Amino acid sequence: MPLRPPSAVSRVFTAVLAGASIPMALLIPLWITAGRMLFGADGRLVPIFALTAGPVLAVLMLTAAVKITVAAAARRPFGAPLKTSLLLLANYVLAGAFGFFVPDFGTPQAGSVFSALAGPEVLGYSAALANPFGIATLMVTVAVLVSAVRTRRATPDPQPAGQL
Repeated sequence: MPLRPPSAVSRVFTAVLAGASIPMALLIPLWITAGRMLFGADGRLVPIFALTAGPVLAVLMLTAAVKITVAAAARRPFGAPLKTSLLLLANYVLAGAFGFFVPDFGTPQAGSVFSALAGPEVLGYSAALANPFGIATLMVTVAVLVSAVRTRRATPDPQPAGQL
């Protein structure tokens, strides 16, 4: 069965996700580390995340993003494979949810974005939801990295100029 060419929507989707991968690799760890501060809900986890989870996630995501962008630039038209693009989207959604629900502690204004918006009585829900979103974020981040490495290996290296 012959392969159909990707639709215009698919091409735009994969190009946007590939193009956004490097900026998002920096923004997502920042959101998880300190996003609560935008809503006035911060505490002792901000510096802890800034020294631990934020850099680890940034390194994993940035490594994958660079590989994805290099492979996407080698493709015509520009874009990541659809599977990789879907994994990237899932990663952003899960990480966004983790940053939304992760609660902070230790100061009077501590809490989560969710509790800052819905009230302090939902802080327990934030704690209950943050853990699975955090685990899923890490798992999908590793899956994106694996997919990026495999995609890069499957992409043939362009030949240097003057060689055939």
